[in-house]
Amino acid sequence: MTNKIVAALACLGFAASAGAEVNFDQNIDVKSVVEQAKSVDVKAPYPYYGPHRVRYSRECRNFGFGASPFAQSSGREFISSTEYIEDCRFIPAPPNPPLPPPPPRPKKTKTAAEKDYYPGQPGYPGYNGNDYGPNGDYTYPGNFGGQQGQWYCRERIGQVFRASAQVNLAPRQLYPWESESFAVCMEGQRVDFETRNSPYSYSVDRQGLYDLTFNLTPNYRRPTPPDASGLNLAGFAFRDGKFVMAIGDRWAAEYAGEKVEIQVELMKDGFLFFNSSKGKKTFTLDTASSYELAFNEGDLTKDKDFVDDSGDVRGPKKFYVKWGFRRIGSVSTNDYIKKGDTDKITQ
Repeated sequence: MTNKIVAALACLGFAASAGAEVNFDQNIDVKSVVEQAKSVDVKAPYPYYGPHRVRYSRECRNFGFGASPFAQSSGREFISSTEYIEDCRFIPAPPNPPLPPPPPRPKKTKTAAEKDYYPGQPGYPGYNGNDYGPNGDYTYPGNFGGQQGQWYCRERIGQVFRASAQVNLAPRQLYPWESESFAVCMEGQRVDFETRNSPYSYSVDRQGLYDLTFNLTPNYRRPTPPDASGLNLAGFAFRDGKFVMAIGDRWAAEYAGEKVEIQVELMKDGFLFFNSSKGKKTFTLDTASSYELAFNEGDLTKDKDFVDDSGDVRGPKKFYVKWGFRRIGSVSTNDYIKKGDTDKITQ
């Protein structure tokens, strides 16, 4: 009985707030009151709140290792990720105001913009409105319940997630010019391990939940590009009718038993920027601590860049060489390394 009385009072209160008509001089028909309240069109005022959108910041810590035949361990680094929750309110677009009466025809013809808009409407010349709502940090157009309007949104900080990470590296072989780098990144509660740069494929043993340790064991090695500073020019001269280049190799011991390919292109210094190619030649040599390359114009292969300037009568000319190299073998990839230009000399 008590429950029925409470339900009747609740229905009466709802009916009164909804504008339903109830005659208190007669017996109350609760069922008819409820049906009458349902038929009343009651619209809640805005703002309407849309569903939250959540994003997480991403933070990474880098771990670098150099060449060493022994096991290596990094220090323990701390990382965190912040949760950002977007709160939005929806403001329906107001109906367009009625158009003002047309003004008297001016003597001057209106521009296209003035014909398409009326004063006070966004887009009208001189309109100084803005897109920021009363409680939002940014806005974007949208709809809610089939009604067009604007979403006014801002982000607030939710949870902050924290962890720490350490990387242990088992013994492996790196050449002196090689290095390795890894990263541990946190986004939300998720922590990922990434290999940024390494000649090795590793098995990764992950231990811990928030105080994480990553133990790396090498599986196999992949060749890496050669060291660009492995070969360097020691001298360039013209003697005994030939151009002579002296080149040093700082990693001859590491590449012992392999070959090196050195390409030269003889260039003639022209007026202003009009330099011309005299041809190219490729030398394939056994790896050594130094190389001496001797050639003249007759040894060079002419290609599409060759320019015949035999009619040039400007007197003595200056020459220089564009050169580069590649390693041939299993230690490195066979990427071609451009070394640039030598100094200019007179023939």
